[in-house]
Amino acid sequence: VVLLDIGLLAGASQRDIGALVGIDAFMIVTGLVATLTKVVVARYAFWTISTISMVFLLYYLVAVFGEAVSDAYEDTRSTFNALRNIILVTWAIYPVAWLVGTEWLALTGLYGETLLFRGGRLDRHGVSG
Repeated sequence: VVLLDIGLLAGASQRDIGALVGIDAFMIVTGLVATLTKVVVARYAFWTISTISMVFLLYYLVAVFGEAVSDAYEDTRSTFNALRNIILVTWAIYPVAWLVGTEWLALTGLYGETLLFRGGRLDRHGVSG
């Protein structure tokens, strides 16, 4: 929902919003497969695919949606930039949490991992309501 909201705020085309939502869905599914798969090589492969998808998604958010919002009013651009930056920072937490948490390196316990994932969800609950 947050990507749809920020796309509409930016004035992005339906095609661009749909593409970004599609990338997001792909990222989520590959991340889920990485978490549920018991074969170690497959886990890392799906985590890598999911993380590459996230990097592409964040780039698309900056480049394509950033271009779409460039003609908007200053207050709209300012709001977009603030929301975009929150998404960039909070979403970057997810692959790190997966790496250091119980799914891979186990450098943090379950509570530490939960805290990291909770920080990554600030954009979904703290921004878009």
